[in-house]
Amino acid sequence: MEKPKLAIFDWNGTLLDDLPMVYQSVVAIFRHYNLPPPTLSEYREEIEADFMKFYRNHGMPEGITGKDLNAIRKRYFQEHWNDALLRPHAEELLLLCRNQLGIPTALVSAEMREILIERLRSFKLMPLFDEIRGNSWNKEEALIATLDIFGTKAEDAFYLDDTYDGLMAAKNVGIKTIGFSAGYHSEQRVLAAKPDFGPVTALREVMTLLRQMEEM
Repeated sequence: MEKPKLAIFDWNGTLLDDLPMVYQSVVAIFRHYNLPPPTLSEYREEIEADFMKFYRNHGMPEGITGKDLNAIRKRYFQEHWNDALLRPHAEELLLLCRNQLGIPTALVSAEMREILIERLRSFKLMPLFDEIRGNSWNKEEALIATLDIFGTKAEDAFYLDDTYDGLMAAKNVGIKTIGFSAGYHSEQRVLAAKPDFGPVTALREVMTLLRQMEEM
């Protein structure tokens, strides 16, 4: 791949190291309904964009909705806000794209927008993104809309994501993919998406990859 013209990033599990906190929020949800929580390994192997399927498979009653679960999740996040940390080299990666390589940056995340914006402000990352899209449950639509905003062809952009679903959405759109295997999904699931690059386990590896593309 030649030097990309647009860098698109996932947030949760990718730029933000929030898997431990997120898993504990899952534990809190199951305990709230007096259900045995799944293990962390089960979570990483089974969670997907349609998160209710995961909860139903682990015994969550039909009458409980995604809105119910998100209310517990949001409350847990607010109480454990400082448990999720920015990954090492995340800010450096964004600065590399924007300042050294001259590549616009976009964030496409399924995270609730209000939480996403608040988190970005707390890390002082808002100025480092040219486009921010939260509530992106349909990542294909969100990625297509992002390409349209920048007038960029799919093959001229890359997407860094830590999940099978996110990587497959980008591949379906035609965007080049970089798999990140230290996040929500296990390396096996990331590999199953057959990313164009990776999987990588640290953001500094992405920086090395981009520098190599710059030299091509």
